[in-house]
Amino acid sequence: MVLWFYYIVFILSLLMTGSFLYRNPKTDTTFILFSILVTINCLGNCARASAQTLEMALWANKFMYVGGVFAPLLLMYIIARLCGIRIPRPLGWFMTLYSAVVLGLVLTVGYNDLYYKEVSLAHGDGYSYLVKEYGPLHILYPILMLLYCAILVFFVVYTIRHWQKISVHAVSSTCIAGLSVIVLYIAEKIFSTNISLHTIGYFFAISIIIIHFERLNKYDMSANIASSVEKMKEYGYLVFDEKLRFVNANEYIKEVFPEINDWKVDTAVDMSDSYLYCEVIRFLIGWDGEEKNGRKTLHVGERYFELNIRTISYGRNENAGFLLEFIDRTLEQKYYNTIQDYNASLEKQVAEKTENILHIKDMMVLGMADMVESRDNNTGGHIKRTSAVVRVFSRRLSGFCGHYGIDEKLLRRIEKAAPMHDLGKISISDSVLKKTGRYTDEEYNEMKRHSAEGARIVENILRGVEDDEFVEIARNVAHYHHEKWNGQGYPCGLAGTDIPVEARIMALADVFDALVSKRCYKEAFSYDKAFSIIEESLGEHFDPELGKVFLECREDLEALYNSMV
Repeated sequence: MVLWFYYIVFILSLLMTGSFLYRNPKTDTTFILFSILVTINCLGNCARASAQTLEMALWANKFMYVGGVFAPLLLMYIIARLCGIRIPRPLGWFMTLYSAVVLGLVLTVGYNDLYYKEVSLAHGDGYSYLVKEYGPLHILYPILMLLYCAILVFFVVYTIRHWQKISVHAVSSTCIAGLSVIVLYIAEKIFSTNISLHTIGYFFAISIIIIHFERLNKYDMSANIASSVEKMKEYGYLVFDEKLRFVNANEYIKEVFPEINDWKVDTAVDMSDSYLYCEVIRFLIGWDGEEKNGRKTLHVGERYFELNIRTISYGRNENAGFLLEFIDRTLEQKYYNTIQDYNASLEKQVAEKTENILHIKDMMVLGMADMVESRDNNTGGHIKRTSAVVRVFSRRLSGFCGHYGIDEKLLRRIEKAAPMHDLGKISISDSVLKKTGRYTDEEYNEMKRHSAEGARIVENILRGVEDDEFVEIARNVAHYHHEKWNGQGYPCGLAGTDIPVEARIMALADVFDALVSKRCYKEAFSYDKAFSIIEESLGEHFDPELGKVFLECREDLEALYNSMV
């Protein structure tokens, strides 16, 4: 008979939980875990009662304790939600850790005598049970139950003190269900019974919680107002049950109508005490319900609200309550047409101004680049040529999008940033920049400053005009295009993929132009020699993978430079 009792409780709890979750697929995770743990506890009782060996009974007992120590913890969080309060984090961590310690001690049963000194398997009228001699640390479990008992009592007291804003029935009945588990556990110890009476308490608790969660889900407005939230920035709502009792309201409507703060949950408001309630109830009573939604305008002072009725459907109940939406139409009615025309005009003006600003900025940057190049006797036409090389290289790289961290957007931005790569030379003195011979070490160090200076100048020019992503790309192009794959470049000595990909692309274009162009210290190299030098430098100066793609551009690059002659 006892064994059948365990099985019946287990099956009923499983069916209730499964049925509820089927009807409410978006149920709170805490309740789902609580239901699972209660079911685990009931299953553990079944397994222990039907065990034929001590080892099986001990494992069933440990399985049962998993639910026994953590189900009350989750119940604490569930009741806190019903009260509308948050469990203090230190308390939550302490109770979780304490419960884990108790479970850990239970799991050591059979290996030491900390929790049970002695334990044996006995058989009653068709069921098995454990005969236990408690160890020194078993006292931790009764203490844990007393702690939960104190917390539940606190919730009851808190609910009584804040009864206007909390459903006293929901919280008190849930607390009583939780306390029943503890009372029945104490009864087991007092009467030395071999039957786990507290299983009934868990069954009672899960039944009560399902009832209240059914109500919470029924009047949960998240699904009902989702479409409204997407369409408007501010709106208010009131929720009434099928008996026109107040259920819920959002903060916005409470600010607009402070009287709502005095309304009691699950209670009908006296119509003589509230103009708003009077208007709303008259609207609901006068609505014939033939259409799914009703609508009226509510005039309050100088404000006009569009008031919409939406019926709440829950399961097979097509009229479980009412959702009233308040949409402020005051300004919309007065300025709708004016704002619409003004917005169209403003958008056009902003687009034109933005386009002009970007064009001016681009011309300014290119003008600065030309100015820098006009000071450099060694690199005439370098900016124009390297920009063209980057365009040719980008077209070939567009076939490798998804590799090397490259996409079409990045390539377009590198093309746009290429003319800025040597802007830093504007800060280099004429004596160095215009020198026709080879640099001394000191002069070379002076020239190397142009990359860091270029990054600073580019960022100052573009910041606030271009988006942050493009600013970063342009800054990297200017700052790192002299870095080398082997880490021997400047100014930072970056190596490998630590060098931004945009700078690795710019480096190939920059060096190629330097090789095939005449400089004051050398003649232009042939295409064969230039491409040979680049190929030999793959893995040393240049990214070996990007370099191979660059070498594939030879035919297009030769045609480009031949057209410039």
